[in-house]
Amino acid sequence: MSTQESTADQQFTPKTLGLARWVQLAFMALAIVLLLIFDRVITIVWDKFAEPDPLLVSALGVVLAAACAVGAYRHSTVNRLANEVVGELAKVSWPTRDEVQVSTLVVIITSIIAAVIVGSFDAVWSAITDLIYKV
Repeated sequence: MSTQESTADQQFTPKTLGLARWVQLAFMALAIVLLLIFDRVITIVWDKFAEPDPLLVSALGVVLAAACAVGAYRHSTVNRLANEVVGELAKVSWPTRDEVQVSTLVVIITSIIAAVIVGSFDAVWSAITDLIYKV
């Protein structure tokens, strides 16, 4: 195999994004949330002056949301923070299905016990205050 062939093979090798895809997905989600917010705010403000054109409002919302998301993505501090968050989340050891079921059962049982204790205290204090006020 010649050097040209190995170089050509390297050029056509698909690259994976790894954790960067989650960062990009987060910024896309940010853009969608901003679009919803901008669309609503622009409609409310425009409605104060005249009947808003829904197509123009949505287009303006898309432009503003895209500009904000791209600006945040290109901002070095925000991008570094997002990459650090995704990197830390990748290190998280997520519980198995069995661990979640057992933990949920423990929370439910503990909540029932706490409710019985608080209910008992409430009944006792209610009886005591009834005795005091009836006197």
